[in-house]
Amino acid sequence: MPTNETPKRRRTGRVPHQARIVLSGADADAFNFAEETETVTISKHGLSVRTSYHLNLGQELSVRTKDKNRVAQFQVVWVGQPNTPNEGRVGLEWVEPHRFWGIEFPPEDWESD
Repeated sequence: MPTNETPKRRRTGRVPHQARIVLSGADADAFNFAEETETVTISKHGLSVRTSYHLNLGQELSVRTKDKNRVAQFQVVWVGQPNTPNEGRVGLEWVEPHRFWGIEFPPEDWESD
C-alpha cells in the first residue's frame, strides 16, 4: 500500500547504488516529463530515486537505465516529505519484477547498520 512515510521495516535489504536513469511519466499536474536523474538505493522490490518533480502515490512511471538502455515500469509507493532528509526522493516499486540492474542482492536475512 502506498504511503507518504518511509517504511520502518523493509521486506529486503537495500543496496546503495548510483545508476544514471531517465525517469518519465506524468507529474502530479499531469505534465509529461522525462528527467535524467540517479538512483539512491535499489532492492529486489524497487528503488529510491531523486526527482525534481512532484509525484502522486500510486502513479506509474517508466525507468530507463542510461548504461544498458533497459526499461521497466514502476509505481510510486512513498514520497519524501518537505524539510526532511528524504525531500526530493520517491520510492518506486516494480509493476512486474524482473532482473534489471545486473547485480546480486544480499541474502534475505542481511541487515545493514
